Amino acid sequence: MVVEAGTLKLVYTDSPQIVGSNIKPGWTVTKEVTVENTGTLDTEYNIIWQELTNEITNNEMFISATCQRLNANKSVEGICGDIAEKAIYGTKISKSISIESGITHKYTFTFTFKETNASQNYNQGKKFNGVLGIEENTTQFNRDSWQEIVANVKSGNIASYNVGDTKEVDLGEYGKNFIRIADTSTPSECSASGFSQTACGFVLEFEDIITNYQMNTTDTNVGGWPAMTLRTFVNNSIYNSLPTELKNGITDTIVVSGYGRSDSANFTSTDKLYLLSPKEIYSDWFYPNDTAKDSTRILDYYQNEGVTNSTSAGATKMKDNIADKWWLRTAFSYDTQQFFVISSVGAWNGSNLATNNYGVSPAFRIG
Repeated sequence: MVVEAGTLKLVYTDSPQIVGSNIKPGWTVTKEVTVENTGTLDTEYNIIWQELTNEITNNEMFISATCQRLNANKSVEGICGDIAEKAIYGTKISKSISIESGITHKYTFTFTFKETNASQNYNQGKKFNGVLGIEENTTQFNRDSWQEIVANVKSGNIASYNVGDTKEVDLGEYGKNFIRIADTSTPSECSASGFSQTACGFVLEFEDIITNYQMNTTDTNVGGWPAMTLRTFVNNSIYNSLPTELKNGITDTIVVSGYGRSDSANFTSTDKLYLLSPKEIYSDWFYPNDTAKDSTRILDYYQNEGVTNSTSAGATKMKDNIADKWWLRTAFSYDTQQFFVISSVGAWNGSNLATNNYGVSPAFRIG
């Protein structure tokens, strides 16, 4: 496969397709691919699945890779960014990889069907196969300035912006992070009285974890999301670290959030930045200890990724290239001290004391 743009040219060389039929826990296979920049300009690329069939459920099929950087003479000259082990989901494997003119990146991928030391009969007779590939990392969303993006969203000119598109943002002391388009739709349910606006309209979310922080300074969920220290943190420290031209476009959002055992009604707040809720991530969310589950909807991004309670790898987020837990805004209604989080494999968990230091990955709307 060859990707060309002006004087940019990436040549991708692949070995045979990965095929696994009737595989068993513990199965592993490796595969080598190379990406060579034969053009005259430096560029970026994404590693993707061109084709993927993964019938292995419960996030038990994993991918990782090591990478060697080869100079123009094809001699090893450093590394080029390993891919940490993570469950396989979605079409993008790694993104925004820089490669200089004349340089080759040589990857050794490892695919593993994880052994859990428990019964895995639900995955008997399943198959896994896929074709790797690359794509040039250029989207209109990535190319446009924040000022242009804000203007386009406000005028309704978003046809060139696609759910899942990403753009890097510099948060100063919190480093460089990627923001992705999580939603572009506003179905009729968004107009219902008391409905949270957190998954309505043009929603952006941080693709991964910015930093770790406590939900609250004491182990209580009394007062819900509006009373939490983390709400203050994201709407002050994180919000103020965003570029001015982006902040100027962020609209106030009506946020409905669930309550804990000591409270008796859902909470409504108005925020610039907010955390997600389980219903906004899982298409089959049903859990009764989320009292606000009927007051929001799934985001387009997670709907497209097919995130469910049993296939949840698409909800995984990374901190320093390692999958980690991240907070949701939803109090656990059976308890007075805990909130929901997303685990390192994308599964939800409701038993998390408010004083724990977990990942922060907020969302916001432009409009």
